[in-house]
Amino acid sequence: MTVAKQNLFAGFFCMFLLSIGQASSLKAAETTDLTGRYFMIVWSYQGPDGDLVHAHTFASFYLGDDLAKGVVRPETISWLPATAVVQPFGSEKGHNFSLTKTLQMACSAGRQIHSWGPYEIDATLFDSAIKRLALLYSGRVRYSMINALPRSMNCITAAGDLTGAPLDTGILWGNAASAKVVEHFSPHILGKAFALKDLIARSRSDACPGQPAEISPQAANTSIKQSIAATLGH
Repeated sequence: MTVAKQNLFAGFFCMFLLSIGQASSLKAAETTDLTGRYFMIVWSYQGPDGDLVHAHTFASFYLGDDLAKGVVRPETISWLPATAVVQPFGSEKGHNFSLTKTLQMACSAGRQIHSWGPYEIDATLFDSAIKRLALLYSGRVRYSMINALPRSMNCITAAGDLTGAPLDTGILWGNAASAKVVEHFSPHILGKAFALKDLIARSRSDACPGQPAEISPQAANTSIKQSIAATLGH
């Protein structure tokens, strides 16, 4: 090999190593520093008929400290009647369901599930979500589909009215209402959490086995915890 060819090969090899190093650095910066950060996914489901009693808005909130350890433990606001059957009038005892249970109910009832995120959010919104959960678990509020009834709230208000600014979704429900909630949260959204892109698909897949979900090839045969750990290089 001539000196010129050796120099050319060495140049290409150095460029190759540099590109790998840059990609690794970017990935490390995005994925290994989840501690002290907060994340959110906003969800909805509705029936094929679009009936509002079959629609639901809910949201899950994640501690970056947990995710950095591969622990998936979302604080989920999913406010429904304790019976899980929505009545159009009056108020009734409410229950806050877990993310897994909510997705399972949606799948078993043939609802269409939609999601927005994952987003990185500020601590203010996360803390507001925790305070809302404390209120829901206290038993001081009931569930009502019509939000005007005293000491009661519907799913949209429970999951979406978490900031100092008034939430106005008008007569929207289901997908449209959840999209409005995301817009309402926008001052507290720091950006898309691309490192956690498989979190939605894995949540759906684990709750609803056999249901189609867009999961990256490397995460297809792993649990949510394993998927996050792999992304973080653990």
